[in-house]
Amino acid sequence: MKYIGQPMKRKIDPRLIRGQGRYIADIQLDGALSAAFLRSTHAHAHITEIDLEQARKLPGVVAVFGPDEAAELPCLPVVFPNPNLISVTQRPLDRTVHHVGEPVAMVIATSRYIAEDAVDLIKIKYEKLPAVSFLEDAARPGAPLAHRHMESNVAMKISQSIGNAHEKMKEADVVVSHRFEIGRVSCLPIETRGLMAKWSYHQPEPMLEVYAATQSQHEMRKILSETFRISEHQVRVIAPDVGGAFGAKAPFYVEDMLVPWASLQVGAPVSWIEDRMEHMMSCIHEREQIHEATLGVTREGKIVAVIDKGLASTGAYVPWGVIVPIITSSLIPGPYRVTNYACDIDVFYTNTVPLAPYRGAGRPQAAMILNRLLDEAAHVLNMDPLEIKRRNLIQADEFPYRTGLLSRDGKPQIYDSGNFPKLVETVQSEGAYAHWRMLQEEYRKQGRNVGIGTVVCIENTGFGNYEGATVRVEDTGEVTVFTGAATQGQGHETSLAQVAAEVLDVPLEKVIVREGDTSLFPYGTGTFASRIATIAGNAVYKAAQMVKQHALRLAAHELNVPESELELAGGHVRHKDEPSIHISLGALSHAAKGGAPGKTYDLPTDPMLEATDYFAPEGAAITSMSDMAVVEVEPETLQIKVLHYLSVHDSGKLLNPLIVTGQYQGGISNGIGNALYEEIVYDREGQLLTSSLMDYLVPSSTEIPEMTIHHIETPSPLNPLGVKGAGESGSIPVLAVIQSAVQDALRHTGVKIHKIPVKPLYLKEQLSKAALEQGEVAIQ
Repeated sequence: MKYIGQPMKRKIDPRLIRGQGRYIADIQLDGALSAAFLRSTHAHAHITEIDLEQARKLPGVVAVFGPDEAAELPCLPVVFPNPNLISVTQRPLDRTVHHVGEPVAMVIATSRYIAEDAVDLIKIKYEKLPAVSFLEDAARPGAPLAHRHMESNVAMKISQSIGNAHEKMKEADVVVSHRFEIGRVSCLPIETRGLMAKWSYHQPEPMLEVYAATQSQHEMRKILSETFRISEHQVRVIAPDVGGAFGAKAPFYVEDMLVPWASLQVGAPVSWIEDRMEHMMSCIHEREQIHEATLGVTREGKIVAVIDKGLASTGAYVPWGVIVPIITSSLIPGPYRVTNYACDIDVFYTNTVPLAPYRGAGRPQAAMILNRLLDEAAHVLNMDPLEIKRRNLIQADEFPYRTGLLSRDGKPQIYDSGNFPKLVETVQSEGAYAHWRMLQEEYRKQGRNVGIGTVVCIENTGFGNYEGATVRVEDTGEVTVFTGAATQGQGHETSLAQVAAEVLDVPLEKVIVREGDTSLFPYGTGTFASRIATIAGNAVYKAAQMVKQHALRLAAHELNVPESELELAGGHVRHKDEPSIHISLGALSHAAKGGAPGKTYDLPTDPMLEATDYFAPEGAAITSMSDMAVVEVEPETLQIKVLHYLSVHDSGKLLNPLIVTGQYQGGISNGIGNALYEEIVYDREGQLLTSSLMDYLVPSSTEIPEMTIHHIETPSPLNPLGVKGAGESGSIPVLAVIQSAVQDALRHTGVKIHKIPVKPLYLKEQLSKAALEQGEVAIQ
């Protein structure tokens, strides 16, 4: 193909590199005011008194709003309801707060500086209520209630099963169990959340215009129209350049409701930009789960049964339902043939920041459980860990593969395509796996703690509902693509343009992709869940095919040549055998408009050389991956260094291998941060102890290793392009493969690695525990 599958540089990069990006903080509207929020200092408390008068008297302050003023506003909607979910969503400026950092008052002023000063003048008294912040505390009988009106902290109980795992476990030759404690992390995009809202009344009806750092502008439009009881066509939401998101900008937050509401109250545009501390204490978190899991295998290492019992936190509210633990429960079997499986995950409210999908969204947790259990079973059987995984993989001739479980949408989970054994073969060959095993023995003789970790896992990508696209040929010969998607750095403006350029055979530089604005395209679902190439890409493909047929039909009329004898080439429609007979797409676009006003339209096609189409997938496309990591644990400091990292991915047909490789590299870097450094920590009272980047460690370029990335391609049969998602898959194997490697490096010490992130202090504690169990002197 000329464009699809080619490693083309991203069209947007020169503009961003030159500092010409246009982010929320860059948008200036005449007369715009600034908002700042007073946030709760308690994890669970009721406001008994609040005095706003001193703040209102500060020069430059336009308005101050507290719980009484915002009482008319509704609670946030449940975006992903579930009949088994006991849902509690956030109310803007509520008198009862349920986590540290929850907004309790809002100041509108002529500058952010004045607004911040006024926030400090608000006097507030709380009646402190019992709080619960630790997940296992929330699960105990008699625990403090995160919400006083509830009978317990349970948000939902999730159960998944295949066969009869408990009975079959008794037949296993080897049974291993392991505990997994997966820490909480922040999404941490470079650009924090923010929005600018403006109401206009010069129209026949009031219009609300919102610039927002969002992943789902159409969902935001829907919620705002419902909140203010106006039609969706009266609300325009624009997502300009967005500096990363990773899930943080998918939910609708109370600030997203309060800023437009404040603009309505004061009659002027209002802007708000989240600072980093606000981000740490109010923007969604993810990952926090605890699992006790058991695996039974035969003497040959074949899986007999898997049983998992898990706990998951949803924080104080359910901004996106409890999608994350549902995904975990459905994907623990992953790429392995598991015929007996039982999983029960209890989800609890805690007085902490709400949890919602973050890059990987429950899949990194799932990938850890069975891969690490297989490591432990291999150790008992004296078998190579990669070999036991290879023996249990679903084979290439077994697709479509019915797992017997329910997917996140409640439908039967079916794997569409893949070649999992080839992933492992590529790891063995390209990762020099056998050579590293020999080196490991040599290093151990030298006193070096070197370990090798491996993992094979999957991601279900490209979930619905749908995305659409309009492809239009302009009179200049350029092609404009409109879509309901919104980019946060994924490269849509290049990869989606490649699809249209391929179908219409026009130069890539002549294809312009416009997105992130509800006025450009009427409907869309959003950019999350590794779904845009799979869904929006196929919508572009279908619309471009319609334009192609339109152009051929019109060209046949204009050239007086049978349509079957024509082809598109280089921005023209030409005769296949006599290329001198041709007409440009630009000329066809002009002709399709029908000539002078009042003239009868007598062309054999619809007016305008454009088409709109939607793509709604019938199921998820399964991306698969196998990673290998080699780490060294320094004996004295217990610092962990990644010596080698290899990742092999199957994302179906690649639209742009360069962009996909960049996505994998970013995902792996993200995963290494989660695996070794990043952790949101609360104390037992719900106070946030990691509220800045001084406390919350993020890896820099010096901590990220060189990576070797390989691709295999098994096209998905579920969409015309055969593509699968790639945006999150780089991050999914990393927690498991790093923990696997660290365990391998220290297995001779008797230490057991249960926790993510794996930090030196944790290793010291575990080594001391192992030494005591063995009757040795604990590490000092």
